[in-house]
Amino acid sequence: MRTFELVAPAGNTENFFAAMEAGADAVYAGVPGFNARNLARDLRLEEIAAMIDYCRAENKKIYIAANSLVLEKELSHVIKSLSLLQKLEPDALIVQDLGIIHLVRRYFPELKLHASTLMTAHNSDTVNFLASLGCELVVLARELTLKEIAVISDRCRGTKLEVFVHGAMCFSYSGLCLFSSYLGGKSGLRGRCVQPCRRAYSPDTKAKKGGGKKQRGGYLFSMNDLSGFEALPELRDAGVSSLKIEGRLRSAHYVKHIVRAYRTVLDSSPENKKEALAQAKLLADEAMSRRVSSGYFFSP
Repeated sequence: MRTFELVAPAGNTENFFAAMEAGADAVYAGVPGFNARNLARDLRLEEIAAMIDYCRAENKKIYIAANSLVLEKELSHVIKSLSLLQKLEPDALIVQDLGIIHLVRRYFPELKLHASTLMTAHNSDTVNFLASLGCELVVLARELTLKEIAVISDRCRGTKLEVFVHGAMCFSYSGLCLFSSYLGGKSGLRGRCVQPCRRAYSPDTKAKKGGGKKQRGGYLFSMNDLSGFEALPELRDAGVSSLKIEGRLRSAHYVKHIVRAYRTVLDSSPENKKEALAQAKLLADEAMSRRVSSGYFFSP
């Protein structure tokens, strides 16, 4: 399964080198100010430039996430950033906002475009439309089954497809959740999600006197993390180009262990598949994530 490109998160320089040393083929990092993760400190453009130079020297790739929604008052800042990014020549920009796609195509045509999973591409018509706008690769929506992915891939053979295989999952459709805006006043669509789905909740009801059990609360909206080890053969057969690991907010320890886990499986021979899978799951357990599931991959 060496034909897959393994793409890892690089929320900071420590995570970047952890991903590189663990065997990632590529990383993705955020543009300062308009990416979909509210980091404690955005990467500076100088740091991104150094990462790009490192990747070129090591025959690796780096994709820059410019995937938040952009307000009217921010357009001049976005244009300035796009101008600087064109000079830095990353391998592609990961985008969500149609306005950014328009600006890139018209004024910065040397920048390559990838469509973010936040564009919620759930079907082949969406993928083909995004390709017609100039997106060379589309990161599919996270709510798809393996069968749906295979059908989309068969109908979109001219466009590369990327799938998230590991990390946090959203209780809502990815990119369409207003929970954070409603409860915390900070938009998840602009990289500022306060993750209200990760909190514990209890019903606002009072038990009647002497009747019934008191309703219990809990982590009602908190999803298990995604683990896609078991789905790798089907994703390969479906023609998926890239496997993406979620986690720009995670630690370098997490990034190193998860990247190494997937590298172990992808590089194993058919005869050693079972041993490699067992070793990968041990590495993933050591990464200290939440409980995991296979997400939507095997859902009927």
